[in-house]
Amino acid sequence: MEQTEATVTASTVENANSLKRKSDDVGWEYGKLVDPNNKDKIMCNFCKNVNTGGINRFKKHIAQVGGGVAKCKSCPNEAKLACLAWLEGTEKKKHDKVARELGLRSDVNVSSSGQQEEDLTCAAVAFNAIENDEFKQMVEAIGQFGPGLKPPTQYELREPLLKAEYARTKSLLSDREAEKEKNGCSIMTDAWTDMKRRSIMNIVTHCAEGTSFIKSKDTSAISHTGEVIFELVDNAIEEVGAEHVVQVVTDNASNNMAAKALLLEKRPNIFWSSCATHTINLMLQGIGNIPRFKKIVDQAKGFTIFIYGHHRTLECMRSFTKKREIIRPGVTRFASQFLTLQSLLDKKDSLRKMVVDAKWENIKETSSNKGKEAYDTVLSVRFWNGVEICLKVFEPLVKLLRLVDGDVKPSMGFVYGELLKAKREIKEAFKNEELRYKEVIAIVEKKMRGRLDAPLHLTAYLLNPHYSYADSSIFDNADITTSLITCVEQFYHGCDEDIHDEVVNIEFTKFQRKQGLFGKKMAKNCVNFDYNPG
Repeated sequence: MEQTEATVTASTVENANSLKRKSDDVGWEYGKLVDPNNKDKIMCNFCKNVNTGGINRFKKHIAQVGGGVAKCKSCPNEAKLACLAWLEGTEKKKHDKVARELGLRSDVNVSSSGQQEEDLTCAAVAFNAIENDEFKQMVEAIGQFGPGLKPPTQYELREPLLKAEYARTKSLLSDREAEKEKNGCSIMTDAWTDMKRRSIMNIVTHCAEGTSFIKSKDTSAISHTGEVIFELVDNAIEEVGAEHVVQVVTDNASNNMAAKALLLEKRPNIFWSSCATHTINLMLQGIGNIPRFKKIVDQAKGFTIFIYGHHRTLECMRSFTKKREIIRPGVTRFASQFLTLQSLLDKKDSLRKMVVDAKWENIKETSSNKGKEAYDTVLSVRFWNGVEICLKVFEPLVKLLRLVDGDVKPSMGFVYGELLKAKREIKEAFKNEELRYKEVIAIVEKKMRGRLDAPLHLTAYLLNPHYSYADSSIFDNADITTSLITCVEQFYHGCDEDIHDEVVNIEFTKFQRKQGLFGKKMAKNCVNFDYNPG
């Protein structure tokens, strides 16, 4: 008998509560780690048995499938079906991967030995490219070529070919380097945890030409204090060149704010901005937790879980929606919730027809409590009215999320203006009745305060013709014009006051009055939202 039949002591159970692994794998919802030194030793939340075969074998324990695996007799049917669906999905991915690789191989056709040899010897394949489709096709081509092809030596791979590839990659980044030198760039940090539970800090640069990786540091052994983050960022600024760095972008965690203060002391001319994507996501999260919206989201979630939790209900749904899915992934969890609500509303008529059809009634699971709840949800007028109001409230912020999270154009000049627009549209969704929109707007304003309404955001808003040329009253707003002066003083910190005077009193006046180059047709066309105000 395997150790899967063993029980753990009370003290071990207590310790296990703090050892649950962070993972998207559904198995971790029903089990937890027992031994910090054995990542494959998992205790079942239902029967308290311990499985030593890893998370995949543990899911078989919950799903009650597979030979030589102890079956959980205490788990609810929902957990069993969830793990079963995950296991089947994993098997399908394996099958699809094999089929895809066979397709890659079949696409290879060596038309002439000389041409194919030339293509391969110029490839300079990087060491970590073994998973690339191009590498697999290259291997297939070598096989089809047959005898006579001379491969590169280890020395050639490690030295001349690797150096040549490095030089080629550097040349591809030349446009970004030129943009950094001309207009500057942002330093951005991204902290995450890899599959081995290591804490990794990535640092990249971003400019109008795109994003470039600088370095990645394993910070597992050190505390993420403000001093540590400051040192990492400051070293990156030195590497890029302080004269080319305009701002640093991070989330609004307290340690990052501590690093911000240290950087401002050492480099007073560099701005430190909060990540717009993170902040807007916090807005969506806060609004989604308001009871009237949370109820609708939970109902939609319960319906989709029931549909995707059973093969027959899923097949039934697809037959009525013409194979269109009701779940749609987004850039964040809260964007996904919006897209799923939107998808449900698009298929409202098909779903309502489905639950009153004999095909639905003939499915055994629809007579369960969850099935009855799914039935009631789809036929509820109040639910669909709630979906519509949720979409009207979420949509302005999701649109802004797409803008700031994309690479179509620099978004700084649009963040504040589009936030004002989003607030107007949210109020309109509630027919401008303050009692109804007050709670939502309060969340938006709380999250944006000090994050997305900083002097840099207000100055970018002022200098974007899309807003200021369309509404001249922006030039008379004291808070906005004061922000311009603040940014000029910071950006030109330590410079002669004549430069401050030239920017604020001469160049800005030309912009405001549309004089000189600002009066040209091209400049006036920048009122169009699709133009880059830079």
